[in-house]
Amino acid sequence: MAHAAGTSARTHRLIGLLAALLLAATTALAFGRVFLGATSSLQLVGAAVAAAGLAVVFERRSLLLSTVASAAGLVLAVGLIVYPGTTWYGLPTAGTLRAALDAAAVIGEQARIQAAPAEPIGPLLLAAVVSLWAAVFSAHALAFRAGSPLLGLIPPVALVAFADTVLEEFVKPLYGVAFLAAALLVVFADGLARVQGWGPIWSSARRGVARSASRGARRLALTALGVAVLAPIFVPGFGSKALVDFGTPAADRVAIDPLVSVQNYLTQQSPVEVLRVTASEPAYIRLVALPDFDGVLWKPGSEEGAILGPGDPVPGALPDEPTDRMTIDVTADLAQRWLPTPYPMTSISVTGRTVRFVAATGTTFVDAPLDQGDTYVVAASLVQPTGDELRETTVSTPLENGRYLRLPENSEEIEQIRELARDWTEDVRTPFDKALAIQNRLQDPSEFTYTIDTPLRAGTRSILEFLQESRSGFCQQFSTAMAVMLRSIDIQSRVVVGFATGNLTRTTGQYSVMTDRAHAWVEVYFPGWGWMPFEPTPRRVNPTVVGYDPPADACPGPGCVDTGTETGGETASPTGPGGSQRERIEGDPRLGNAPLRPPTDLPAAAPVGNDPPIGARTALLIAAIVGAVILLVVPPARVLRRAMRRRGAAAEPRRLILVTYEQFTERAAGLGLGRSPGETLEEYRRKVRETGYLANGDLDRLTRLASAAAYSAHDPDGEQAREAGEAAETAIREIRRAVGPARWLVGLYRRP
Repeated sequence: MAHAAGTSARTHRLIGLLAALLLAATTALAFGRVFLGATSSLQLVGAAVAAAGLAVVFERRSLLLSTVASAAGLVLAVGLIVYPGTTWYGLPTAGTLRAALDAAAVIGEQARIQAAPAEPIGPLLLAAVVSLWAAVFSAHALAFRAGSPLLGLIPPVALVAFADTVLEEFVKPLYGVAFLAAALLVVFADGLARVQGWGPIWSSARRGVARSASRGARRLALTALGVAVLAPIFVPGFGSKALVDFGTPAADRVAIDPLVSVQNYLTQQSPVEVLRVTASEPAYIRLVALPDFDGVLWKPGSEEGAILGPGDPVPGALPDEPTDRMTIDVTADLAQRWLPTPYPMTSISVTGRTVRFVAATGTTFVDAPLDQGDTYVVAASLVQPTGDELRETTVSTPLENGRYLRLPENSEEIEQIRELARDWTEDVRTPFDKALAIQNRLQDPSEFTYTIDTPLRAGTRSILEFLQESRSGFCQQFSTAMAVMLRSIDIQSRVVVGFATGNLTRTTGQYSVMTDRAHAWVEVYFPGWGWMPFEPTPRRVNPTVVGYDPPADACPGPGCVDTGTETGGETASPTGPGGSQRERIEGDPRLGNAPLRPPTDLPAAAPVGNDPPIGARTALLIAAIVGAVILLVVPPARVLRRAMRRRGAAAEPRRLILVTYEQFTERAAGLGLGRSPGETLEEYRRKVRETGYLANGDLDRLTRLASAAAYSAHDPDGEQAREAGEAAETAIREIRRAVGPARWLVGLYRRP
């Protein structure tokens, strides 16, 4: 395409490059919010800029070659960003490919389980890098290869919209403004190329149509940008919840995802009743055991389980074992197939469902989720050991090839957690006493605080931060920390998710279990007894744990009672050796010698409802990123603008000299030597010369040439235009040296 008397093809490519890079960077910044920490966002920005750069470099090559080059760049980015430990001097290896394939197999599962903003774990970071790279490459191909900038904006818009969907923070305009500005630049680059094809767009008059049109275009663009930013505030429903909620599998069903939506249900303003349990004693209700830990997430096993018929004994149950018969009524539609049961149970009867029981993890599930109105009967074992009996157990051999001891290898965080565990248990010998020491340390209100308001998520880094720095959280932090600490000192453990004991209703005599009773705790394996629960979370008391944990002299703090009964004074207690049936006693000092009134899961001071507003550190980080983008973009944009104006005037030496002089005065104004509107060329020359900044006669030559171009009847030639350009550059360099680097830097951003 010809560009006679207008901007050149090179200038168009520079504008396109700037537009592609800005679109990539702003998309990565907005999309990177789905991860915790600034490091991941910066890595995604680097990947996006690299993808845009490759697309521009191969813009004039065939689409096939460009795609192959981009795919090679993507593989390199995955190795450097996601799995740097598998690369060979930065180059991907077969280990990189294997790690990526393994991660790709679990992306869907981890995306479902993780909550945003999430830890930058391998599978999620892999998905982010691949999707961002593909979005940037396709955006460039559609906008600049196919000439469809609006279609090219669809992939980046999808990523930005995804981040806005999964995040609930309020402060979003900064990301939107930056992205919108980059999108407008993409449309401008395409429009400039199209308009240029119609003919010259520069006027020969110094203040002709082109200058007026560009001023009007700038005003229109700024007005449109301002309206786009402010208009949503005045739209009805601004700030309310999305019409489509992607956070739960079904809007009318209760879905307790392990360790993730537990927090969501704890913070509900209006908890929903899930179960009603008819039983002689309160009990924790178990949903699923999480035996597998990959360094970030605790995951349930993939075992299918054996089918249990109505009333069939559970594998491992003793035939004459004393039991407590429980009837469980489902009062809300459930989303998962896990069956809420006490533990350990000996038999179960569910009408209209096929029941499977996984003996390895003790998890029970059915072929279809339970609905409101379903009822089933469970027999729960009443056999419980004493603390002394658990102390006498020998160290067990690892179960299932060490499944319950498995931790990430070569992890600095794990080593530090191991040192903490050894320090906390240095005065005790038996596995039971070590588990008890860690539990009681975590329950100590002088060291750890229960709160829902915590930014901590899953992962060894968050566990270490919880143990060493924040020392506050809810059941997720306490249970995962205890389980990892136990495994680090060779004690087999796992995390369990379910419900804490419900409130005993006076009218029906049933324990009402609400969604705000969603809870996670720890189970530890003891030979001869199996998996025994431990409760590390403050303000929670598991009746089973009370049976073998010696009661304290007094309640450890306000709100420590949590047995799920209002008629009070009675709880479980061991009767002696042999694991005999539990007896009920009055006034257990561990329960505070008070009527048993379980508190809600929320502390009095804990905020309820929406997530807290954006923090000061995050706001400063956002401001710093936006400021850095501005600092990087403004000088090149001004240089590009000046180059475009000079190229547009290159065919007319008279006009080129006048443009060169005007640009000199603008750059000098940034250094504090602006030209007043009424000043003549000679008056301005004398004013600048009086500063003493100029030692040569370059400004004199520039003024003479500009005066001749403006007032002489004879047309200047190209040599005079070149001389004017050299004189202007030399003079501005002298002024920069004279004013010093600080003023020169300010001049890069000062508006003329």
